[in-house]
Amino acid sequence: MPTRRSHSRSARTLAGSLALAGAAALLAGCATDAASPGAAPSSDRPVPAAIQFGWLPNVENMATIVADQKGYFDDEGIDLEILPGGPDVTADAQIAGGNALMGVLSAEALANSVAAGSGLVAIAATYQTTSSAIVTLADSGISEPGDLVGRKLGMSQTDVPVYTPFFGLVGVDAQGIEQVLVGSDPAALASGEVDAITGTLPNQPVVLEAQGLDVETISLADFGYNRWSGLIVVREESLQDEAERAQIEAMLRAITRGLEDAVADPDAAGEVVFDAYGEQLGLELDTQIEGARIWADLAERNTEDTGLLAVDDAALAELQSFFDTVGIKEKAADIFDLSVGDEVFE
Repeated sequence: MPTRRSHSRSARTLAGSLALAGAAALLAGCATDAASPGAAPSSDRPVPAAIQFGWLPNVENMATIVADQKGYFDDEGIDLEILPGGPDVTADAQIAGGNALMGVLSAEALANSVAAGSGLVAIAATYQTTSSAIVTLADSGISEPGDLVGRKLGMSQTDVPVYTPFFGLVGVDAQGIEQVLVGSDPAALASGEVDAITGTLPNQPVVLEAQGLDVETISLADFGYNRWSGLIVVREESLQDEAERAQIEAMLRAITRGLEDAVADPDAAGEVVFDAYGEQLGLELDTQIEGARIWADLAERNTEDTGLLAVDDAALAELQSFFDTVGIKEKAADIFDLSVGDEVFE
């Protein structure tokens, strides 16, 4: 699929960061023909601005990638730089430290960061329905959380604090489940090392099905355990700066256009992501397309009344219920600033 930014600065930055070690590789220089970072955005003289991903680029971030590749940031006067995440990158620190004007975090990660004094705030939320799921093979006999008692559940270390309150919520004795730390690779399930694994709907199930395995998924959202992800996060102080606020609004408009395109045609969005990053990151076209379909569905859920990415008081009340369940002390309403969305989504 032809795109307008087949050699974008974001792709060049990614290539450079993969070739160099350490966080310095994530900070590429700004284009010489761009306006200064403190200027208001203009399509005649675009302003350099960076967005920090939580992980390497893939279809989970298709809204931003599609917008970048189709030139929507250019249209808004933004010379975008995508900073890839990874195991050695702390996304909230990159945003709080000023290395990125904007970033992408989960709701829990943002709440914990705010509690630590980061000064960050969310202005929108891409996925207001959780992608988290328990994944098993269709012949395992596991179709609901209670079926895991007496079985082996593979999980990553970061999922332990997620599933402990989940099992409490659904009335399952977690002590009766043998929890095995296997990371996020579904190989442990495919090999029979474990009976089920924790994962996300667009990831492990897609990979396993591509291997010809028949998969069963148990979505946590079906049990009222709704983790938000893909929060669009900025520094609170940036919203008080007239020029930076204008840049943030421009970036959010571009991301919204990208997400609208991705939801309307997720197959095309998967192709765009693959064309931009597939060769560099070893992505597979089929799994990116299938993943894009699932992410597109998740992006639409719970946004029927507000529109994509938009957050309202009713949505925040739902998020607060999740915070209460998992013991997060920060109030959901306090980690969001809805004023930017009020301007962009009007």
